[in-house]
Amino acid sequence: MSTTFSSIDEYINSFDPDTQEDLQNLRQFIRSTAPDDAKETINYGMPTYRWHGNLIHFAKFKNHIGIYPGPTAIEAFTERLTAFKTSKGAIQIPLNATLPKDLLIDIIQFNIRLLQDKKAPQWDNHRAAWRDCEEFMNQLIVKTNLKKEFKWGTDVYTYQGKNVIGWAGFKHFFSLWFYNGVFLEDRLKVLINASEGKTKALRQWRFNSREEMNEQDILAYIQESIQTIKDGKEIKPKRIAPQQPEGILKEALNQDAAFKIAFDRLTPGKRKEYQNYISEAKQEKTKATRLDKIKPLILEGKALHDKYKHS
Repeated sequence: MSTTFSSIDEYINSFDPDTQEDLQNLRQFIRSTAPDDAKETINYGMPTYRWHGNLIHFAKFKNHIGIYPGPTAIEAFTERLTAFKTSKGAIQIPLNATLPKDLLIDIIQFNIRLLQDKKAPQWDNHRAAWRDCEEFMNQLIVKTNLKKEFKWGTDVYTYQGKNVIGWAGFKHFFSLWFYNGVFLEDRLKVLINASEGKTKALRQWRFNSREEMNEQDILAYIQESIQTIKDGKEIKPKRIAPQQPEGILKEALNQDAAFKIAFDRLTPGKRKEYQNYISEAKQEKTKATRLDKIKPLILEGKALHDKYKHS
């Protein structure tokens, strides 16, 4: 699935006519269920509806339609989703299956209730004060070969799917942020790390007025940022060593070879889920009860079922 689509229309038009019709029907259905002020956009390369946050995504795959309402919704509707394959935050609807509209309406309305009191990032709170800077950047960016995408509640400009630059006006300054800024030469010595110790690659260039913004200088920084992507420069997240079993679970694994083999075959995520399930119990008696419940599941290679989590 491409991550370079700039609109839902562009995404849908990339498929054959029959698929386009199906996706348009799904789109219209979501539109009719979502709040009137929900925004259509592309997020994570998928058609997305945002309302105080990500309301729902959808995507077409070879054998199914993926619906992405988030893990909280999946957990809440577990019993009604037994007819479909699900993962942490996704529902797979086979192409030959009827769209479960009543279920999807309930899921969307569930997410609406979750999001109704959530405040989305207000990147435009101070936009009026920096309108001339915004206009300057809008005119400048068309001179590049960057693609406009919508992420984290604001516009981000990308190259080959990689984030290059974004901008916004704040109370006391107008800021450009370069997502690969740590790799830039910074010949003008203008880039800062706004969150020292937390931000790894991103760097900001701040301005107090439109007059401080020089087109050639900014374009040079953008071109250098694009080159870092061409050169494959990126900060890769550090791999954290997997959590090791402890206590009663460790003892059980050491005492039962078949149990240990089955446990080791699980994905790291499944192993961590089981380990947390045991360790969250405060009393040894509860831990032993939970171990008895999960052992058959582990031997069958299954994930921890939600119905066991709160026993």
